[in-house]
Amino acid sequence: MNMFFTLITATIIGAAGSLQPASSKHILIHGSTVEQVYNTDNVANAPEVWVIINREDEEMYCAFKTDSKGEYEFNLPVGHRYELLYGGEDFVNKKVVIDATDTPEVRRGHTVKMNMSLFRPVEEVDYSVLENPLAEFKYDKMSKSLSPDMIQVEDMLFAIDKVYRKSEKAARKKN
Repeated sequence: MNMFFTLITATIIGAAGSLQPASSKHILIHGSTVEQVYNTDNVANAPEVWVIINREDEEMYCAFKTDSKGEYEFNLPVGHRYELLYGGEDFVNKKVVIDATDTPEVRRGHTVKMNMSLFRPVEEVDYSVLENPLAEFKYDKMSKSLSPDMIQVEDMLFAIDKVYRKSEKAARKKN
């Protein structure tokens, strides 16, 4: 499997990280977006990518664009389930779920670093597999952090690699 799909470099950071959650009742989500360019080994910052956050049954909790370097950060209150969508019109959208319903308040809050690798859609390629979340984070009592289901992550990385290869082949035929 191609290693550029670091999915979401879902790295859980301890209190030593330089960024801090807004309060003990929040989760700081931060990271960057990059674009994998078809038929090359090039990966570039993906600036101004839409990040849309839906909370439980609400249509939209908030939406914003990453900065000019593709970096972002935001806080989410604990006690809710969120769906994060990365992409917008220019990219194949990817979804991550943060289930913070059982996440306790802690003095320094929680922090999750999530880097997202994106690619552009190509006509005639079916991207429906990406309607499923790439990862679902839940609070893990043993590690005392929000952690992804790694089996789901591995399965989705395999599926993404397949759809990316189809997209790359279709892009090559267009040129």
